[in-house]
Amino acid sequence: MKHGLAASAVLVLFAFVISDMRNAALAYLGINPTKPAVEFEIRLPKASLSAVADTQVELLTDRNQKLAQVEDTLAPTADGRSILKGTVTLDYRTTERIVVLNLPGQSQCQFKLRLPASPTHSDRYSPWHLADGIVPAKGDANTPETHDAFAIRYRVL
Repeated sequence: MKHGLAASAVLVLFAFVISDMRNAALAYLGINPTKPAVEFEIRLPKASLSAVADTQVELLTDRNQKLAQVEDTLAPTADGRSILKGTVTLDYRTTERIVVLNLPGQSQCQFKLRLPASPTHSDRYSPWHLADGIVPAKGDANTPETHDAFAIRYRVL
């Protein structure tokens, strides 16, 4: 009885080690069954957007580009700004990731994601990062106030 119980405990431990090593090897090779995703929040300037319908957010990498899923409603902040929320999956291992926000009839903002090639899950959002590049709409000037009005924060799911 003692030997049977000890043998079953050893088999269970051995199965756990094999499963854990398999998962670690797949993660190292980049063959994860579920792709990581980035959940982001983009802080918009005051009164810049009333509806999300025509807003487009995309992820550009050196290997692909992908549209993000954006929530239908904007979250208000205490200072009168709005926050646009969404998610996008990370299909490839790369450090070259740029989120592009296309506002209808307004500026186009670019945010560089500061993530490693194989990011790990995070429970907390990153600090707010200002836009890395802004392409103003026709006739608009790119001012420091415009640059400081847009910010992004994100976390890996």
